[in-house]
Amino acid sequence: MKRITLLASLTAALATFNDGAWASVKLEGWLIAEEACIASKSLRGPSGEELEPGRAYVLRGQNRADDPSHYQVRLGESGNSDRWVRIDCGVHVVRAGPDEPSNEDEIAAPATPLLLAVSWQPAFCEARPRQRECKSQHNDRFDASHFALHGLWPQPRENVYCDVSARMKRDDKDRRWDWLPLLDLEASTRNELKKVMPGTASFLHRHEWVKHGTCYSEDPETYYRDSLRMMAQLNSSEVQKLFVANVGQNVSAKAIRAAFETAFGPGSGTRVQVTCRDDGDRRLITELKIYLGGPLAEPTSFADALRAGEKTAQGCSGGIVDPVGLQ
Repeated sequence: MKRITLLASLTAALATFNDGAWASVKLEGWLIAEEACIASKSLRGPSGEELEPGRAYVLRGQNRADDPSHYQVRLGESGNSDRWVRIDCGVHVVRAGPDEPSNEDEIAAPATPLLLAVSWQPAFCEARPRQRECKSQHNDRFDASHFALHGLWPQPRENVYCDVSARMKRDDKDRRWDWLPLLDLEASTRNELKKVMPGTASFLHRHEWVKHGTCYSEDPETYYRDSLRMMAQLNSSEVQKLFVANVGQNVSAKAIRAAFETAFGPGSGTRVQVTCRDDGDRRLITELKIYLGGPLAEPTSFADALRAGEKTAQGCSGGIVDPVGLQ
């Protein structure tokens, strides 16, 4: 009997002082961070990642039932990203029930992670001059001086081909994109898409919908309408002006991120990754990968979506903003 009592006491003590990867007391809801607290792998961890003030994090639990000192929050998609933060770091909120009033101005649901991939089309065409959209590119076309839409990709990257038939998936993977179904788009959306996504000439829009868009919305109109809203704000910003002012010149990733900060607010540059490719003795900027938090429907702005996005590494250190035509 004494041994059983001792074992029970040890178990209780371990639960109370748990310093491992799971919470002693599970909780529902989110932690809205009010300051940049350190989130550590263990309760006594001296270092870790900083939480972003104003952002909602999935709440996993707390370290003990009575007088807890720490919450456990999930920073990413998996249990490997669970971290401990001080209980005074933010506010614990839960989704309101049917009989409970909710204040949507104060409590935001966790953002849906998204990646917006935008191309600098002249650099893209250096490697693919036979593509239809590259053969027809000229200096007066929109994509000669503006970012082109590559795609909007729900994250994580494995989140693809949602409710897509085996045949459509096979056609897509075999790059038979012209075999994919026509998309039901409003005339205004279709016309804008042809301008902002020159790859429509090679049926890129059908590929992007089948692979990624089906995991974003129930219809292609919503998927592309939201994508084009984000692109319009990017293409009228200081970021677009930076690229146009430096065609043929080198631009650093630091300068690109700084332009995002100027255009969309503090912290937005940390959501941008720059992709480059070597072209002979030149290094070209080919694409920006921009991490957003959805949903992107109105009235969500590009700045709002950036603030809700995941931070990312800067990618390459910079490169040339390529002009139209083979160099």
